[in-house]
Amino acid sequence: MRKLLGENIANRRHQLNMTQQQLAELSELSINFISRLERGGSSDVSSSTLLKLATALNTSMESLMTNGNITTPTKRGPQLTQLINKLEGYDYAKAESLSKAILQILNEK
Repeated sequence: MRKLLGENIANRRHQLNMTQQQLAELSELSINFISRLERGGSSDVSSSTLLKLATALNTSMESLMTNGNITTPTKRGPQLTQLINKLEGYDYAKAESLSKAILQILNEK
């Protein structure tokens, strides 16, 4: 299980052209932990940690733990994932206000 999880994390990270450092930042985990995990050297993975990794890798927790195919890459790269994670960290009103401002900037021509 540990080895499979680590391989799936590394494979998905490579699919997204993401470094371990980027994954560490997006998942709010240490780069040492991610490195150890990818090598199969860490057996202490909580569901909340797995969720952080799956979210940062834009995939499901199940796909990280199973032998099936990892979710194919989407348009959500590391920067967009980081932006979404930041917005989700705010309360509803603040997240909506920031989202509206970002959309106004993007809609300017």
